[in-house]
Amino acid sequence: MTRSCFLLLCGATLGLGACDTSNPTEAVLHNGYPAGDSTSAASPTVYKAWWSVAEFRDPVLAGEESAPVRVVEGEDFAYALLAPGWDPASGTTPERLVPVRTIDRPSVTRGDTLRIVVSDTTTLGDCAKSSPLEQADADFITQRIFQGEFVGQRYDAATCTASSVSEAGAPSETGGGGATDGVAGARD
Repeated sequence: MTRSCFLLLCGATLGLGACDTSNPTEAVLHNGYPAGDSTSAASPTVYKAWWSVAEFRDPVLAGEESAPVRVVEGEDFAYALLAPGWDPASGTTPERLVPVRTIDRPSVTRGDTLRIVVSDTTTLGDCAKSSPLEQADADFITQRIFQGEFVGQRYDAATCTASSVSEAGAPSETGGGGATDGVAGARD
């Protein structure tokens, strides 16, 4: 073996050893609202959530936690859709969705598990709790992260309501805020 091949092999071996861990980096979503009647607005279901590169597609009832999702290490805001008064067992889509964003940017390092908590104290966006989003943040969530749930609707962050948008782009009198099937095309 030539010296250059030996050095290359040693460098490759050192590079493999530079990985911090072989454990997967994961995230779990915890619905930090008090467990109770899922049809209560005080105990909303987290309909969907998003963090960095990970989507949590399955609803999480108040007081419960999602299955772990593989993620990459990093730091970012987490975004979620609350479904007040909705029970996933009903087989229907929520009549109303409230987009929220974490106050802080949760972070995780390689091989660890990130626990993202969605609650009154960790998120902004729930008007019932006097913590509405800025309109730009609400637009980002409803038009980029969860656009499939707000097709044909405009979400007003100040009132936490969605209204149908006419073809001309003006809100119509018929309101909604309910979910539709599908998720943002960039994440399908």
